[in-house]
This record gives sequence, C-alpha cells and structure tokens, in this order.
Amino acid sequence: MIRPALADRTRGSIERVLAASVSHPDLIFLNAVRARIEIFRRYGVKMIVRLAVLVLLLATSSSLAEDSSPSPLEQRGRALAERMCSQCHAIGKSGQSPHVGAPAFRALDRRLDLDSFMERLREGLMVGHPDMPTFRFTREDARAFLLYLRSIQAP
Repeated sequence: MIRPALADRTRGSIERVLAASVSHPDLIFLNAVRARIEIFRRYGVKMIVRLAVLVLLLATSSSLAEDSSPSPLEQRGRALAERMCSQCHAIGKSGQSPHVGAPAFRALDRRLDLDSFMERLREGLMVGHPDMPTFRFTREDARAFLLYLRSIQAP
C-alpha cells in the first residue's frame, strides 16, 4: 500500500509532468476529466444515478406530451379525412372500414409509398375502384392529410 505522503508527492509530480509536456487543448481536456472525477468523489454514485434517472424521466415525459397533442396541421388533416373519407375508410388508429374492401388508413404505408402520395393527392387521386370518387387537394390540404396519415400508421 502506498503511504499518503508518497501518493501526494506522486500525484503532484505527475501533474507537473503533464502540465509541462501537453498542449493547451490537452490541458483543457485533462482539467475537465479532473473536474468530473472530483464531482464523482464529492457526490458519489447514488447522486449521479439519481440525476440520470431524473433526466431520463423528463425526456420521456416531454416526448409523451408531444405525442398526445396533434399539431394544427395534423388536426386539419384529420378533419379532411373525417369529411371526405370516413364514409368508406377506417380513418383512425383502430376500427374497421365501413365499406368492404376499403383499406384502413392506419395501414396505407404498407400498400403505397406515402412520400409520393402527396403528389397523387394534388394531381387528383383516382383509383380503379368504381365506388371511389376522384379527389383533388390543394398543396396545404395535401400536406395536412399526409401528416395525419403518417401520425396514425401502425408500427
């Protein structure tokens, strides 16, 4: 075991050697490391674990709060879906489509490319199904509708 006086002398000489032989950015890094070690010694593992848990809880609670409130554009997209599509399609995260064969909106990403779907909405959405009317969206309506569709896609 190293005697305390010898340990202090050794630490002091190591610090002098480091200070004399390293460049300025390295000193900044070493000082930051020393500061973190001092915080660890002073507050211990329990405090650091508590702080990490607190940060994790705050991060997840804020993301959950964001998930629960849709943006105004997303709300507009849902309103468009309710007005124009709900007679035949299931437009929410659950439920059956009222019209047999009409795909649920929550699974549209499995049937078509949502990235190119916005252009189809703007040009006039036409499908080969006789019961499906032709829709033509403005740019803003297409953005809102697509944002809503993305928000309900099943994982």
